[in-house]
Amino acid sequence: MRKLLALLVIVLVAGLVAIPVQHAAAQSRGGDLSGALERLQNNPRYQGRIIGTQIRRTQSGALYEVQILRSDDRVIVVYIDPATGGVVGDSERRSGGNNSSRRPGRGNK
Repeated sequence: MRKLLALLVIVLVAGLVAIPVQHAAAQSRGGDLSGALERLQNNPRYQGRIIGTQIRRTQSGALYEVQILRSDDRVIVVYIDPATGGVVGDSERRSGGNNSSRRPGRGNK
């Protein structure tokens, strides 16, 4: 019984240690949304007020979709790779600024 209890304690402690380590590793790669949003707001191209965020499933995984209201009252949609925290595209680059419904990873041309 003591061996089982000791094994259970080891498994629980290992699990509690693994969770913060995984979270820290994701943050160091830039994968957390808050860090990505902060970097986005520091980019002159994406100045404005964030009015919404969503996670979009794509054929190759997922993307963060961030809607930003610019000072000229236009909304731009920015797509961020959750693994790296880097911008992979936006509604203006994908479709010339006229149609924000097209998303990277959806096979749009």
